[in-house]
Amino acid sequence: MPEARYDGLADWYEEWASGYVRSFAPVLAARVVEFVSPESTIIEVGCGTGRHFSALQAVNLYPIGVDVSADQLRLARKRSAVVRADAAALPVPSEAIDAAVAAFVHRDVDDFAGAVAEVARVLRPGSRFVSVGTHPCFVAPFINRTEERDIGKIEVRPGYGDTERRFDSAAPSHLATTVGSRNLPLAAFLETFIGAGLRIESIVELDTQARPWIAEPDDHTILPWNILVVAAKS
Repeated sequence: MPEARYDGLADWYEEWASGYVRSFAPVLAARVVEFVSPESTIIEVGCGTGRHFSALQAVNLYPIGVDVSADQLRLARKRSAVVRADAAALPVPSEAIDAAVAAFVHRDVDDFAGAVAEVARVLRPGSRFVSVGTHPCFVAPFINRTEERDIGKIEVRPGYGDTERRFDSAAPSHLATTVGSRNLPLAAFLETFIGAGLRIESIVELDTQARPWIAEPDDHTILPWNILVVAAKS
């Protein structure tokens, strides 16, 4: 079983992640429900404390959460059925699941390609995998956001192509400071779906309007913080 870096942090994470969930859980649920029948069972890989479950249940889906962290699952099991397992070794029969979702996982797991390959294995033919997460180009360990807060600018540090885990972050209380993260460049991120034999049907860069990142004093540019991928199993 891989290291569960979130163990001992579930209560903190539950509070920290609440803002993200309000924005993205409905988006995730709305995409998944396009592809499945009512009352379908779906799997959420890296479910954490299960904060996305209620949005999925609200559209008549039955989520089963999978996470490596027993501490995270302590809270998640209050919301739906859960299983403690490695995302790269799902305890699910092949071609048994109607749909799969993942939210903010690709920087948390050490083997995202292995996780996507496992999702592809357990999906029924014609089923979809919907993944939403931080944008590889604009929200990553190589982005220094200290300057953004102070003078309205950001600094890009070396490391975009470095896929080794990065534990440092310029932003105080940032998630990467607490649990670490692994950088996946955009091409490597998308290649995980293709390499698993999935067909990418859509890619959406989500402009959350969360905050302006200003390149020049008079240029109030909103950059997409997140990316949503829908991939299908043939």
